[in-house]
Amino acid sequence: MISEQFSHRQRHPGFENVEFVAHNFYSKLSVTVEPALRPGIGLALGGGFALGYAHLGVLRVFEEQQIPISCLTGTSIGSILAAAYASGVPLPKIIEKCREIRFRDFARWRVSRFGLASNDRLGALVQRFFDSRQFEDLYIPAAIVATDLGTGDPVVFKQGSLAEAIRASCAFPGLFEPIQIGTRYLVDGGLVAPVPTRAARDLAAQLVVGVSVGLHDGQRGAPRNIFQVVSRAVSAAQKHQLESWERHADIVLRPSVQSLAWDDFARIDEAIDAGASAAISALPQIRKLLAFHTAQEEPFQPGRQGEFLFAQSLR
Repeated sequence: MISEQFSHRQRHPGFENVEFVAHNFYSKLSVTVEPALRPGIGLALGGGFALGYAHLGVLRVFEEQQIPISCLTGTSIGSILAAAYASGVPLPKIIEKCREIRFRDFARWRVSRFGLASNDRLGALVQRFFDSRQFEDLYIPAAIVATDLGTGDPVVFKQGSLAEAIRASCAFPGLFEPIQIGTRYLVDGGLVAPVPTRAARDLAAQLVVGVSVGLHDGQRGAPRNIFQVVSRAVSAAQKHQLESWERHADIVLRPSVQSLAWDDFARIDEAIDAGASAAISALPQIRKLLAFHTAQEEPFQPGRQGEFLFAQSLR
C-alpha cells in the first residue's frame, strides 16, 4: 500500500525552481537549480467535453486506493476537473456538480465573427464553485494548457487567475470565441496538447499518467452539424500528435467512452465507470513504478505553488 505521507489531499504545492542570487558592487551571479522530482504521480487529463467525465472515475479510484497525486494538468474539460480537484473541492462534490451542469450553465449563444457562443459563464462557475481562485492558492500544483492562435504554440498557465486559464483552455474553435489575455488570443489547449503530459513533466512529476478520452462524437456516419465537422477535424489532427504527448507519459489510460457523444452530459455515470475501469486495470503497473521511484529518490521537501526562494546577499 502506498504511504499516506504523500496523500494527494495534503497541501503541498511545491516550488518549481530555486534561484539563488548573490551580488555586490561589482558583480551579479544568478544560478537556477533544477526542481526536485515530486513523489507520486503527475496526472494529465485530456479534453473531450462530456467524455472527459471519465477523469472523475480515475480520480475516484486513485483516492480509494491511496495513489498519491503530486500535480495535475489539464486541457479543456480536463482543465476544469484538474483545477477543481487541485483547489480542494471534495471529489463527491465535484461529481454532484457535474451531474447538474448543462451547456447553458457554462456557455451562452452569441454569434460573432469569432464564434457561435461565449464561455464567460464558465468563469463565473469557477468563481462560485472552486475553493481556490488563483493558481498560487491551490492545494495541489497544477498547470492548464491553451493554444495561442497567433503562433500556434501551447500556452501553459501556472500562476494567476484560474478562471481565465480555464476559459482559454476550453475555448473550442468554431464554437466558442477566443479568449484575449494581453495581446494573445487563446483557444482550446487540445489543439496542441490533447493530453498535457509535457506540462506534468515540466512540473517535475516523478511519474506521469496521461488520461486520453478522445474527441470523436461517437458517430461514424455523415456529420450533422458544424460542431461535428470541427470536432472530427480536430480529432483527425490529434491522431497524428500521439507520439508528441505519449512520449512524456509513463502510463497512458484510455477509458472506453467511444459510445458517448460530446454532449452526453447526462450519461456521466457511464463515463465515470469507464474511467474507473481503466484506472483499476493500471493499478498494478502504477504501484510497481511508484515503488521503484520511491526506492530510488531522496525525500522531497514540498513548498507552495508559485513560491520561490530568493537568497540575496547584503551589499
